[in-house]
Amino acid sequence: MVQGVHWDSRLAPADVGFKAVAASVSDLAACGARPRWMLLSLSLPRRPEPDAWVAKLRVGLSEACAAFGVHLVGGDVTAVPHGAPRVVSTTLEGRCVAAPLTRSGARAGDLLWVTGTCGLAGAGWMDPAPAPAALDALRRPVPPLPFALALAASGHATAAMDLSDGLATDLPRLARASGVAIEVDPARLPAHPTIAGHPQRRRYQLAGGEDYQLLFTAPSAKRAAIEELAASLDTQVTAVGSVREGSGATATDGAWPRPFAHFAPPKVAP
Repeated sequence: MVQGVHWDSRLAPADVGFKAVAASVSDLAACGARPRWMLLSLSLPRRPEPDAWVAKLRVGLSEACAAFGVHLVGGDVTAVPHGAPRVVSTTLEGRCVAAPLTRSGARAGDLLWVTGTCGLAGAGWMDPAPAPAALDALRRPVPPLPFALALAASGHATAAMDLSDGLATDLPRLARASGVAIEVDPARLPAHPTIAGHPQRRRYQLAGGEDYQLLFTAPSAKRAAIEELAASLDTQVTAVGSVREGSGATATDGAWPRPFAHFAPPKVAP
């Protein structure tokens, strides 16, 4: 995570620490892997201030490690020139609870599912005056780790990936890896009350990233079992589309937004 590219002043140092762990946990969860340990690398400018900044970063790192069962076992610190952006890099190891979930197993006839809600963190990133709930979602993502592990163990899902760059970016990746066509119905996308009536709701939900939810496919015959599993773990799941023969990702209303993008790297103030 690079300062000015993946975070700006909307995230406090503790938020950066928490999110750096959560983003990697989300990737492991999408494979059906339980996180175990982490390596942390920091690139920091030479100046007196880094010690205070790192102390605050540590608070968020500790909170995330405790929340997700991650042990920090090592890493590295590198100095960068004055004025260069800070870089926080995490490498996590995890152990799959069953056969790994991949992006390549979706088949025609499957349903497309998402956990949680879509677009709230995107609103926190894209809205010039985001609501507090949107900022909270941007700052402290919580990937659905218990459900993802249970889903992998159940064998219900045919393909999965984490929803981190937005549907407009991630859904084509899933379709391409599986060699299928996937159609999403924007009207079915679950929305947090904060953005449910927002005029930019569709844009936030399709093009907004940073959700760190689970995007997966499963046979339609598994619908009841998946809903029961989700309910037992207090996780919201919604069937939002379908898989068919062909290629590419589309929306039922025919419109497809410009994909989500992080900041172009700016000059970082001292």
